[in-house]
Amino acid sequence: MKDNMANELTSITHPVAVEINNCKQLLTKLIEPINQRLLTVRIADAVAQEETTSVGGISSVHLLEIKPESEVFKLSFVDFVTYAVTEEMYAQSSDEQVSEGEWLRIYSKSFFLDFVSKTTWATSEFPGPLVHYQINTLDHTIDIVTSKPPEIERI
Repeated sequence: MKDNMANELTSITHPVAVEINNCKQLLTKLIEPINQRLLTVRIADAVAQEETTSVGGISSVHLLEIKPESEVFKLSFVDFVTYAVTEEMYAQSSDEQVSEGEWLRIYSKSFFLDFVSKTTWATSEFPGPLVHYQINTLDHTIDIVTSKPPEIERI
């Protein structure tokens, strides 16, 4: 039976964050439509198909898919400031940014935080100190800036 432990993600050492960062091949399962000021993202540990195929001239490729037995994780961001979804092939990183984590990261310094501070009126006074969370999967990079830690759970 799956554990429905849910609580706030304030550190990359959170038990569910550790589980996520130990996954082998994460895919984005669902980015739910915004409901008021709630952003919910579901990610899953993908399973490789047994059969192989050819993709883009590469042979013997095992396609990845989300199956009923895949571990699924849900992150809920209440009152987020902004978010962006980038197709994985266009995402890039920089040594000038400071983060902890792998699949799931928490940034203390990032270009996205700089962008938000320059293009919105969100500040550390209102709505509060801003934190940049990043969810990396094999198909997307999802960046979220918020002043409230997200709820995180394995479902």
